[in-house]
Amino acid sequence: MNVFNCTTINDLLSEELVQELSSSYGTPLYVYFERIIRERARSVLGIFNGINIFPTFACKANNNPNLLRILKEEGFGTDIVTLGEYYASKLAEIPDERIVWNGNGKSLKEMSLLSKVRYINVDSIEELERWKDVASKFDNIPELFLRINPDVDSKTHPYISTGLKKNKFGIPIEMVERALKIVKTSNLELVGFHIHIGSQITDVDPFYEALGQTVELSKSYGFRKINIGGGWGINYKDKELNLSKYREEIIPLLKDFEEVVLEIGRYIIGPAGVLILKVEYVKKTDAKTFVVVDGGMNVLIRPAMYGAFHGVRVLSAEQNEKVEVDVVGPLCESGDVLATHCMLEIPREGSYIVIENAGAYGYAMASNYNSTLKPAEVLMTENNEPKLIRRRETYDDLFRTII
Repeated sequence: MNVFNCTTINDLLSEELVQELSSSYGTPLYVYFERIIRERARSVLGIFNGINIFPTFACKANNNPNLLRILKEEGFGTDIVTLGEYYASKLAEIPDERIVWNGNGKSLKEMSLLSKVRYINVDSIEELERWKDVASKFDNIPELFLRINPDVDSKTHPYISTGLKKNKFGIPIEMVERALKIVKTSNLELVGFHIHIGSQITDVDPFYEALGQTVELSKSYGFRKINIGGGWGINYKDKELNLSKYREEIIPLLKDFEEVVLEIGRYIIGPAGVLILKVEYVKKTDAKTFVVVDGGMNVLIRPAMYGAFHGVRVLSAEQNEKVEVDVVGPLCESGDVLATHCMLEIPREGSYIVIENAGAYGYAMASNYNSTLKPAEVLMTENNEPKLIRRRETYDDLFRTII
């Protein structure tokens, strides 16, 4: 029971609905389903039954305030990295006391503006020294977690691995004592350790190894709070995190803590969203068949950046037999790909395809490369009504900052 009977996109997204949404809002188009967001948020909380959990949603996965507001209603705060994500949280009416501030490059300006959030994850000795100086200028400094780097291989893509010593995040365990000495000579309040070893992790073992170290370290210093990060992997292709095993092995490690902070994004929002694209051409050469669609790495960069896999659903096929194709975008880059060497039915020109599991790190990482416009976002409400939650950009938007 890996997703605890959550509804899937295929249960809700019919070909007729794709046609209706594409006709009304155009393509490329991101579509999210409120029902799935709520169900998956509740399944996360269910994993931690019996634990005093402080759940936050990682804004880096998707920053649309309309979606953050839904998660607020489900009891989630936000995990932010930038002032922009803080602003998104404020638009969603997330109170400061439900916000955790993350990241490895906090500036003095940010420190002055974000000093009232609930928790701050301190990433380095150097940042801790900076907080020591800043603390003397403010009446209140949030409670701090010290992010440790346990040197654990999360067995995920190197770009989204964060728990190895060669990664830029956190403090090696052997430097913890040095950090605590800095705290003792300041008015800072360090309440525990933070751990986050990567993203899209589909094995429980790395979580257990890293968290085991963090729990023992916490106990040795008498800390009663812990921040366990996130990183739960979803089923992009053929594997996802086994949540039953996660609950069985991880939750017992946390039972003695007064509060457990969670930072989770992809697991909730990834399977709740799709990207709809229009087929412009089916280009056939002696070497390959290309399905050319009206959005590429400008609207979904994960395949180009990480070699990430996303399922592709053909809605109107020219032929039902599957052949090997590359699904590519219209940009002037050979790397502008959405899927390579995949077996698909040949779609009809002018029809639509659906890119699955696109709710996380889709729009959030979109760009205006080649002077393209960022797409619209639509929310399918629990009543199955479409609601525009971000309009499509215009060329005036694109050049509005030009002086």
